[in-house]
Amino acid sequence: MSKKKWMSSLLAAALAFTTVFSTGSAVKADGNNTSADKITVFVAAEGKDAAGNEVNTGKLPVQVEEGSTADVALKEALSSRNISCDIVESSWGPYLNGIGSITAPKDYTKGYWSFCVNGDYSQYGIGQTVLKDNDKISFIFAYGNYATATGAAIFADDPAKNPDSAAATKLLTNAKAQQDVLADAIYQQMFGDGTVYGIEQPNALYAAFSLIRAGYKADDYFNKMYKKAASQLQELKDKGTVTDNGEEKDFDTLVGGYSEFAYAKIVLFVTAMGKDATDIRGFNLIEAMAKKSNYANTVADMLDATMLLAFDSGNYQLPTGDDYITRAQLVKNVTGQVGTAIAKVATASTWSTVDDVAMPLQALYPYISGEDNAATAKAVAKGTHFMESLQNQKGAYAAWGSDNNAWSLAQVMTAMGQLRINPCDESDGSDFIKEGKTVLDAASAFVNVDEKTVDESLMGYQPEQLLRGLNAVIRVMENAASIYDLSDVTANPDPSEEPSASPDPSGEPDPGQTPSVTPSQTPSVSPAASTQTPSVSPSAPAATTPAAPTQTPAVSPSAPAKTTTPAVKKVKKVTAAKTKVTVKNGKKTTIKWNVTTAKNASIKKLVKVTVNKKTVKVVKTSVQKKKATVTQVTTTVKGIKKGSAVVTLKADGKKSTVKVIVK
Repeated sequence: MSKKKWMSSLLAAALAFTTVFSTGSAVKADGNNTSADKITVFVAAEGKDAAGNEVNTGKLPVQVEEGSTADVALKEALSSRNISCDIVESSWGPYLNGIGSITAPKDYTKGYWSFCVNGDYSQYGIGQTVLKDNDKISFIFAYGNYATATGAAIFADDPAKNPDSAAATKLLTNAKAQQDVLADAIYQQMFGDGTVYGIEQPNALYAAFSLIRAGYKADDYFNKMYKKAASQLQELKDKGTVTDNGEEKDFDTLVGGYSEFAYAKIVLFVTAMGKDATDIRGFNLIEAMAKKSNYANTVADMLDATMLLAFDSGNYQLPTGDDYITRAQLVKNVTGQVGTAIAKVATASTWSTVDDVAMPLQALYPYISGEDNAATAKAVAKGTHFMESLQNQKGAYAAWGSDNNAWSLAQVMTAMGQLRINPCDESDGSDFIKEGKTVLDAASAFVNVDEKTVDESLMGYQPEQLLRGLNAVIRVMENAASIYDLSDVTANPDPSEEPSASPDPSGEPDPGQTPSVTPSQTPSVSPAASTQTPSVSPSAPAATTPAAPTQTPAVSPSAPAKTTTPAVKKVKKVTAAKTKVTVKNGKKTTIKWNVTTAKNASIKKLVKVTVNKKTVKVVKTSVQKKKATVTQVTTTVKGIKKGSAVVTLKADGKKSTVKVIVK
């Protein structure tokens, strides 16, 4: 089905129940209507009176019952944001007397509240105008500069400013360059030290998936990751546990909970590597992910959508029977999540952002056609309109105190890519260009192509979200398979060599505590299919979210230093007193680690401290016994360049990292 046709069908599905109520019509809703559906409209009020009082509410999404009139939407939108609203009842019906600090004077020549819908004056009053989904309602105090306005400034969107073909080509070229710069920054930060991650770090595998889909060339390294993951899965199949740092761990313990999330991310990685996820050295990832026993114990945002994306990535057949989840159930769950997310954002619910709407939409494109999918088609249409309407005139999305939140933008871009929406073309009926600005314009704020640099706060938390967003829309513009459609990947079966029953020795142990670096705009609390959403979304990750190795040490794996003692591991654990410290440029600060050892073990010769990116330097390291089984290592560092770096302590094969912020 062409993009233009499916968008038209979605519009029809979403608006079918409101066609009898044209904008500005005085037709009342049917009193027998018992539908539980709600519509979403956007309210804005602005103006300035003769006394200098000013009102500017911004764009306020609100949900109301079908058949609601404009006065209902106005009261709901303002009350949920604690903005005063004075609506007076009269024999002619309700009329607006005041919003915030502006009350209409008795002399209308000194100003009055005008009422507009979708950029035109309404022919009827606020109590007679029945609304439809996605209406833009403006209340403007008509005086001075606002005397002739027919819509709130925040709704302004001139199609004549949309990019032409030459401008679109330039945006695409720049987006591809941004993708390359961002991909290299992510690879160097996460994998540049050569540490090989396996299934114990599913978020690392998901980041590798993102890099592979963006065309990043690191095949030798990705092959090492795959071999380690495959060996671990074989070990899991053979004995039900995996040896990790000398401990036997079942899958859930190994990945830190959220089994279904972990399976989905592993599936996406191995499928992107050209492997069959139903048979990784005898381990069937698809069967494991589909088990209801695992699914029932996992509660997390974006779980169903991520599972669906993984199942569909290679068009995998799910096992049948009462013990397994079905695609139909996942589609139903994800469809419902769209409406729930819209409701949360539209009621100004805490921690809710556009990410929550964008993320479930990413999995639903294959399920919008046919009579059986009418509910899903309607949800996708409503969710798409919602994303369109929340976009601001920078082409961006506001969240967490910023009018251009990288993680919200990333999730919307990924959803656009999955829904096959070209960010530079509205000829299909979409509306993702505002005053000539697109999501690609917004993304350019985070990646400087000329200087080959990436925004520091973005690099502090899951920058791969924006990488997926860029790649998703680039694929639409180049008419390539979507980022999660891996049908374009060449099959690459395992080589015939005898696989090892133990994990790949090239891999290093878990990097210990991941620096708890949070961006200045807090991302949403749900794991991103990601992100989101800071959830960000977008938008800080919840404490229960599987930890992604946001920054890893930048030294090559090395064997423990030689000592005169027998080759028995002395160090059991290395932990940092703080995972993040701040130092002024040119000043010194101390970092402390506690190294748990065998009783009275001496580790002085085993301790090695390294610094990533050379933005700080190690001044001095001291080792002293604190307790019989704990040795304290104190390192003094000096800031020599503004930015951030990771200081890593290694001791006898164990390591821990601390992020240092130089201001």
